[in-house]
Amino acid sequence: MRTPRPRIPRNVLILSFVALASGFGQDLITPVLPAYLAMIGVSHAGIGLIDGVLQGATQVFRFVSGILSDRFAARKRFVFLGYALSSVARPLLALSGGFASALGLRLVDGIGKGVKDAPRDALVADSATAETRGRAFGFHRLVDTAGSVFGPLTAGAILLALTPSLASYRAIFLLAALPGAVALALILIGIREPEGIRTRDRNGGAKLPPRFWLFTAAMSVAMLTKMNDSLFLTRTQEAGVPAAWIPVVFAGFTLVYALLSYPLGAWSDRVGRLPLLAAGWLLLAAVEFGFGLLGNVPAALVLLVGYGCFYALTEGSGRALVADLAPPEARGTAYAVFYVSVGLAVIAGGFGLGRLWDAVSPAAAFMVSSAGSALGGLLFLAMMRYTRKEDS
Repeated sequence: MRTPRPRIPRNVLILSFVALASGFGQDLITPVLPAYLAMIGVSHAGIGLIDGVLQGATQVFRFVSGILSDRFAARKRFVFLGYALSSVARPLLALSGGFASALGLRLVDGIGKGVKDAPRDALVADSATAETRGRAFGFHRLVDTAGSVFGPLTAGAILLALTPSLASYRAIFLLAALPGAVALALILIGIREPEGIRTRDRNGGAKLPPRFWLFTAAMSVAMLTKMNDSLFLTRTQEAGVPAAWIPVVFAGFTLVYALLSYPLGAWSDRVGRLPLLAAGWLLLAAVEFGFGLLGNVPAALVLLVGYGCFYALTEGSGRALVADLAPPEARGTAYAVFYVSVGLAVIAGGFGLGRLWDAVSPAAAFMVSSAGSALGGLLFLAMMRYTRKEDS
């Protein structure tokens, strides 16, 4: 007889649809925000600064909230607070009249994103068993990423119906209030703090094991040379995809990522996290190498499918592995450290690859990125051998 599939825990189901609602609201406004800011008189430098402040606030508050969620043995209140800040800040952009107000609202959104991330992942890990953790994170990523497909498509449909203008952009921002309210209602009504988290020692002190630090270091090294999504899309447009179709291409790549996240997450429960991570980074090396040689639209589209597969192989597996390696009472701290380390590597790497793109060529930047991703794949293969020897 076939063994029945384990059920997705209640908290994971609710958190997944919270992420879907909030992600829909986030990606409803993200593609149109730069054009709106330009319309209200924000310079290109100002737009860049606003995005930088958003990313920086997210990284800082991921670290703070992860540690505090361990200290106070409470995930739900931090998850609610984070989603609440973002849900309020996004629709208020409709009232923004210039740089200062837009900067302040994006800062609040970044704080919200940071506050909820580490406690949310710790809550997913607390709610699942070790044998179903990959499935839980894969399902969460599947439903979460659906918002990143529907959000840009909805924004595009509104702009096609109303034509781009201050009024249509503000209508989109106001619409983001609805999914934000749904997300908050789901958290209040549906999320239950796992029993174990309530009874843990709130004085902290649990140490993160050497394997966690090794994995975090390996992931940070790999991320130092990972090409970011914006430059992938820029290269795709240079290959001949019209600018108007870039959001649709992005939605298609995201759809591939979403559809594969759940089955690959479940597979990681059976074969282990590291094999999928190694395969994902080696696949990314091949994709980046292909983008370095890119010459036509069909090749770009095929390579973007491979890029979506990379995310599906690595995102859920990586988040599940953090939980596998950290003691339960320190999972919030583990996610905080992991996210900040990887985030700093992404920022440094993105700047370096962008400079290489401008100073030498796009092909050179992608070739360096490909070599770094291959190194990342080899590091995860080496970790597989190390952990096997340590366990034997």
